[in-house]
Amino acid sequence: MSHPETPVRQRKAADVNFILIGFAFDPEAGNFNEEEVLTDIASSYCSRAALLTVLDRLAGRFVLIIEEHGESEVFHDAMGSRSVFYSSGTTPVVASHAEIVARHTGVGLADFVIPFLTSRNYVQRDVKYLPGLATSYDDVRQLTPNTSLRYPEQVVSRYWPRPDGFRHGSTHDATDMLETHLKGLASYLKSSGRRPVMGLTGGTDSRGVFSALWANDPFIFTYVRSQDAQQLSSSDSRSAVEIAGAYGLEVNVWPISNRLSLSAADNGFSYAFRRSTGYYRGPGSPWIDELRLMNFDPDRSLFVRGFGGEIMRGFYQKFSKRIRRVNAYHLADAYDVNAGSTITRRLFEEMLEITNLNEETICGYDPNDIFYWEHRMGTWGSVAMSEADLATPSIVGYNSRNLYSAFMDTSASERDSRVAFDDVTRRLAPRLTPLLDR
Repeated sequence: MSHPETPVRQRKAADVNFILIGFAFDPEAGNFNEEEVLTDIASSYCSRAALLTVLDRLAGRFVLIIEEHGESEVFHDAMGSRSVFYSSGTTPVVASHAEIVARHTGVGLADFVIPFLTSRNYVQRDVKYLPGLATSYDDVRQLTPNTSLRYPEQVVSRYWPRPDGFRHGSTHDATDMLETHLKGLASYLKSSGRRPVMGLTGGTDSRGVFSALWANDPFIFTYVRSQDAQQLSSSDSRSAVEIAGAYGLEVNVWPISNRLSLSAADNGFSYAFRRSTGYYRGPGSPWIDELRLMNFDPDRSLFVRGFGGEIMRGFYQKFSKRIRRVNAYHLADAYDVNAGSTITRRLFEEMLEITNLNEETICGYDPNDIFYWEHRMGTWGSVAMSEADLATPSIVGYNSRNLYSAFMDTSASERDSRVAFDDVTRRLAPRLTPLLDR
């Protein structure tokens, strides 16, 4: 279910077994120890509502398995960043990677995969992920955020949004929640004795993570893409050097190639990359290979990837193909890869049915937010985290259900303005104020 270096903790209470895989902390309760997190989970289990309330607060990157009377229920973190794959056939299997499920069930590649992956529309995309819950394998699906899996029945249940969830919140409340979250991230790393590893650019999310972690002695890197893999300067690399320099920190700048050649993909790392990502993310990643070569101690470091911010600000709302109705046609249009094909629409119809995603179950939230969160970040984002695991254990910088919903409860214009992110960056790293005021 997990990489060998991934922490696994277990707690038994009466006839119930609680298994926590990965990294979890509760920034709202100030709880930065996984054993104590497990205690809170076990204590809340007497009530489904109480259990879900605890899960809504948790940050990090984890899977929670609750075993009782020969059956299990599998949850994961808010973004679904610790991926869960399961079989939809007659042999029940749950695992961290699609290939593990495929090997244990003996299934082969799905019929649609080769023509889909080789289609011009797919090949031209930088951000590559499949429609719906699909993987490259027959009868292997991915569990998406806000749903749980009951094993061995292999039944998916939606547990968020809940009917009493949506409210009209304020940017002030969302800003305070973000500050609490980022301070909690820094406290968790300090408490666990792990040095943060982070990529730094001039982007909003990257700056926010830096503002929280600059005092934790982070290892900072950035990379510059070029045809000859010799360039060391770009707008992002210059911004990274300036931001880190405000606190006297060094940035490692890596020159990397724009594209991997076929020969460059013929090595052990690229082979592991393809297997880890289910063969639909390309042949490899030069910057992750550079990160791998740093040989970080997996017990003393943690790569904090700046994912989650676009869930908070909104994404599909900015595009003409934004979702106006929750159906397979609108989801396929928003996904925008082979949108008119029967393959794409069929896989989204399947997703809507399995995850119980419809106008009623989103409980007043914008379908563009739910779809971006659950599909793009829950599938592409989680597999991107699995890529990073090839170099060092990793977590998501912005990741809790309460954090996401606090922003989704505010107006679209307030979210898109990024005011909350800039305010928190100023609070946590005041030396960056001149950069933000430009």
